[in-house]
Amino acid sequence: MKSNVQCITYSLLTLLLLAAGPARAALDSASINRLQALEAQPELAGTLIYRGTTYALAEPDGQPLFRYERRVVIGPTGLTAAHLTRHPEGQLLIAETAQASDGYQLQRFTAQDRQSGFSGAVEVSRDGRTLHYLLNDNGAISRAEESIDAPPVTGPTLHGFILQHWAQLQDGQELAIRFIVLKEKQTYGFTVRLEQHSASESSFTITPSNRLIRWFMAPLRVVFDTPRKTVLRYAGRVPPMHEIDGSLHDLDAHVAYEPVATHYR
Repeated sequence: MKSNVQCITYSLLTLLLLAAGPARAALDSASINRLQALEAQPELAGTLIYRGTTYALAEPDGQPLFRYERRVVIGPTGLTAAHLTRHPEGQLLIAETAQASDGYQLQRFTAQDRQSGFSGAVEVSRDGRTLHYLLNDNGAISRAEESIDAPPVTGPTLHGFILQHWAQLQDGQELAIRFIVLKEKQTYGFTVRLEQHSASESSFTITPSNRLIRWFMAPLRVVFDTPRKTVLRYAGRVPPMHEIDGSLHDLDAHVAYEPVATHYR
């Protein structure tokens, strides 16, 4: 029987090491239909907020690996934010959608990932302390429940969380979050803090709370335009994976943003 340490180490290595995955994965038909609809009409996901170009972190001046865009629908009680990731040639690979309150408190998160072959949803309890997972991973359907002790965050709500807590972070506070990894049906702890601040730019780091994870994953880093509070650059792990010799590997990337809307939302 494996010890607890062995089991934890195995789980972390599965998530974080450059482990090969299937180069071609099977996604359910409903998710494929959604991706095809958004590929043809991305405006279905809302107003375009910004475009992002993704490069390998080791080659920030190389060829773009992916392009993605943020689109938002504003409702009476909050917003629905979508991140749509494409191959440079245009095929839509991943759609991540988060429903959140006006204060970027996550309520529901969904993902359709054509590249890795999974789709699913996370429902957040009204008190924000329990997550309910539903995952379809290459045809295998599973559920899970997780209790958390810090705000849950996803890709489409991470930058909004920073902006919502801008004053606290500028005052030097360090804020705990739980970042959702849908395919693992669990969250991982991170700490958000201000790294540098000037009249033109403010940078923040998002550091793994677990010491072992820090061995394998460098802190994420996001840079904002200080007066406009729009996102400029990001460095760290991203949802799409890098295909090398027919296998998929975790990707640490540099993302450069092109604002389209006058302000972030």
